[in-house]
Formats: sequence, C-alpha cells, structure tokens
Amino acid sequence: MPGLVSDATRVWDANVYWPMNAQCAVWDVKGKGVDVWECIRPHQSTPQTQPPNSQYWRYVTRR
Repeated sequence: MPGLVSDATRVWDANVYWPMNAQCAVWDVKGKGVDVWECIRPHQSTPQTQPPNSQYWRYVTRR
C-alpha cells in the first residue's frame, strides 16, 4: 500500500528494477538519518535516476 513505510525498506542501489510504489531508503550523511522515497515511475535504476530525482521518486519520510 503506498504511503506506509516498512521495517524492511530496501536500500537504493543501481541496476535494480524499481516498480511503481516501491520504496527505498537513502542514508543522509548530513542529517544522520534515513530518508524514505517512493517510486512514482517504474524504471531500471542508474545514478541519474536515484533519489531525489523528482521524475522517479516522491519523498515519504525520514526514519
């Protein structure tokens, strides 16, 4: 279900297929927390499509 954050949220990585509504976690070094993003456009991940690219991801929350 979109909008819920799972304890098993996958860490973003390149060369992975991300389906719509999938969530990923990205470590924020400055904020020392984990930002959770939700895929809004299915794609194969590359460095150019990683969060916070708003064409592919929507910010959900920080954990």
